[in-house]
Amino acid sequence: MTETASEILGKHRQRKKPRITAEILDLCDKRRELRKKRVEPEGSEKYKEVNNNIKRCMKKAKENWIGEQCSEIEENLRKNNSKRAYQLVKDLTTVKQGKATTVQDRSGKCLTEVRQILNRWTEYCSELYNHKANGDPSVLNCIQTDTEDDHPIFRREVEAAVQSLTKGKSAG
Repeated sequence: MTETASEILGKHRQRKKPRITAEILDLCDKRRELRKKRVEPEGSEKYKEVNNNIKRCMKKAKENWIGEQCSEIEENLRKNNSKRAYQLVKDLTTVKQGKATTVQDRSGKCLTEVRQILNRWTEYCSELYNHKANGDPSVLNCIQTDTEDDHPIFRREVEAAVQSLTKGKSAG
């Protein structure tokens, strides 16, 4: 049943990069088969040939894909769709960083389960916020001063100052 399904439907191939074509994936399959026969001189030559062909096809596909992206950016700029154009530029130029899948606990043991990783991050962050200060706490104590002012500010003075501000301008 599985063989029939794979014959009729074919294998699902995951493409990590959008520029990789079905032709390149077929060449990669062929190279994978030839890898086993590399020990023979004739197999080694065929492997090198297919490998170089894959490299050429990959380079050509990348150039074509980048050309298509550039023309799409230019077209979006012509249509005054700058948001889409700049999003394409951002997608082309930013380097995507991978997510860490393992974290070490306090003893150095690797944690791989999501729940354990979340607990470790919680523990780590709480340690950061619960850091003990080694300074002199008496420095933080302020001497209380008399808060009564000889010249209090009246409400009408504040209202008059606000009314004198120019409309539409920032106060400062």
